[in-house]
Amino acid sequence: MVTVLDVLKSEVKKTKCMAVAAKMACQFSEDGKYFAQITSEGKVKIWNTQTNAFEQEFTPDYHLTSSCTCLHFMSLNATSKLGSPRKKKRRESINETNTHIVFGTSSGRLLIYSLLKGDVDCIIDSATSQHINCLSSNKNEYIYSGTDNNVLVWNFYKKNLSSKWPTGNDKVVAILAIPDSDRLLTASKCIKLWSINSQEVIKTYTGHSSLITLLHYIHPVRSTSDAYVISGSKGDRLLSCWNLNEEIDGKNAIASFLMEDIVNHLSVNVAQDGSTHIAATVRSGVVHVYQYTLNGRKCSKPIKPKTTVQIVADSQQNGTVSPIHIAAATYRDAETLCICYGTSITQIFEDVKVSAYKKLQCLLRENVLKPNVSKENQISKLRTPVVGNDVHYLSSQSSTISTKRKNDGQQEVPMEKRLENLMVNESDSNEKVPRANNFAKLLIQGLHSKDKSILQTVLLKKDEQLIKNTIKRLPIDVIPPLFEELTKLIQGKTLSRRIGLMWVKNLILINTSLLMTNPNLSTIFGDILRTIEAGLALQAPRNQLMGRLELLVSQINNISKQESQDYEPALVFNDKVSSDSDNDEMEFEEHSSSENEWEEQSSGEEDPDNVKMNETDDQNESDEAMSS
Repeated sequence: MVTVLDVLKSEVKKTKCMAVAAKMACQFSEDGKYFAQITSEGKVKIWNTQTNAFEQEFTPDYHLTSSCTCLHFMSLNATSKLGSPRKKKRRESINETNTHIVFGTSSGRLLIYSLLKGDVDCIIDSATSQHINCLSSNKNEYIYSGTDNNVLVWNFYKKNLSSKWPTGNDKVVAILAIPDSDRLLTASKCIKLWSINSQEVIKTYTGHSSLITLLHYIHPVRSTSDAYVISGSKGDRLLSCWNLNEEIDGKNAIASFLMEDIVNHLSVNVAQDGSTHIAATVRSGVVHVYQYTLNGRKCSKPIKPKTTVQIVADSQQNGTVSPIHIAAATYRDAETLCICYGTSITQIFEDVKVSAYKKLQCLLRENVLKPNVSKENQISKLRTPVVGNDVHYLSSQSSTISTKRKNDGQQEVPMEKRLENLMVNESDSNEKVPRANNFAKLLIQGLHSKDKSILQTVLLKKDEQLIKNTIKRLPIDVIPPLFEELTKLIQGKTLSRRIGLMWVKNLILINTSLLMTNPNLSTIFGDILRTIEAGLALQAPRNQLMGRLELLVSQINNISKQESQDYEPALVFNDKVSSDSDNDEMEFEEHSSSENEWEEQSSGEEDPDNVKMNETDDQNESDEAMSS
């Protein structure tokens, strides 16, 4: 018996499942064979719905900066317009279709992915850098996309942008090319019908109160019947059906379909009797199935779903059920739906027969999030003891068994060796105390507590290797507050500025990829760049001042060196000038007496040789006189 508490628990789990389910672009191929989905990580995953197998995974280049925003399947014949006639004949003999997936990106590029190659076939650039919001094609060579205020027309075979035209002030969020015509539908809050050839608005529909997220074309059964389009928005719980007949003046919806939540995916099947079957997958993870015949008449009341399909998982422990989220559903035929349910990692595809006689069709399936553990691999709590052949059983008569110790040939370790192993090695106590090579924990604590002493202890370290090790171990969420503290540090004096710039340099080098993906990069680096620019503005006058100071200091040093050196005089001249005449006379007399004394001394001090020569001369003269 289901109680009110069980119902409330089920609703709570259902709400949680709705919150966890991410809004991811997904689409079935035209034949329903393939299912492609863009995950929240920017990857593209492709499944085969017939074999229920995950086939391909594609990660676009620059998927972080230029992510995929929308996708669209295109099935083109292998006999393209390009190529030689021989190749065309070969391709016509094969008669196979090449399925492509077209991806729109946030940078204005178009990626064409081939399922046969398993890789990107080509990339077309619009040279506009506008965000591509939606895609559509008309089973020909042209692809239509909607950007902010423009419609872009791409040529698939020529691989270029064919044309574009403005749509006004409204942002184009949904687009639909009407098959076998030159008409195009664009939608923001209202829906506009365009002529592709003249690029003019033919008709405008009222639309919805919020932005329209999807448009789906309904093929008429007969050529004389009118064509219709169904629209759904991200803020309304109603699907609106519009008549595309240009001769009818009515701009309002001819029918509305009521849902319990916002629509995520839509599939339409028109039966031979003219009845239209609509399967709407909503955000809550269920599928609403409608059946209505569109005959051009306006329905005044909203149409309620004929059947609601839901998938739940049974929990055997507490007896409660948990809903399983349905991502999308498409029609195989008028009575069979292919339902995709599970998560983005494990998607399961199942064909379900829709019963028109049940208001709620609840399917019980295994929980895809619960791991499957087979009974063979289950760990049993019972342990069976292993019994060998050498077991001795005790009886009441023999309580003890005499056993001999067996020598296995292994020598026992003596007690002395055992005690040495137990003793603590003395050399271990003399080892150096281990030092930490980073201050990541201390820095995180300081950033959270805003403690200035802790921040100064860590940030004023001059060791660059220590700074690198600290930055490598920092989590992502503390990098913005760290930039704020480094900004204050750079605005300080010379030493703190030098250390702060060292932190900023290593922080940028280590976390470059993270900082490039941060949308608030200009705000983070604003104060730092202004401080650096202010310092660079003063660099030229500072250099001039330093040059002048160096010249003055060098001149002062040269002068001091010259004064400190003592040179010996080459000539000293003393000029004694006196006004007293007495002093002059005394000096003259002293000078004359000194000269006479010098002459007497010189005459008295003659050489003995000269004296002898004089004596010989005197004797000779006396002899001559006597002889005469």
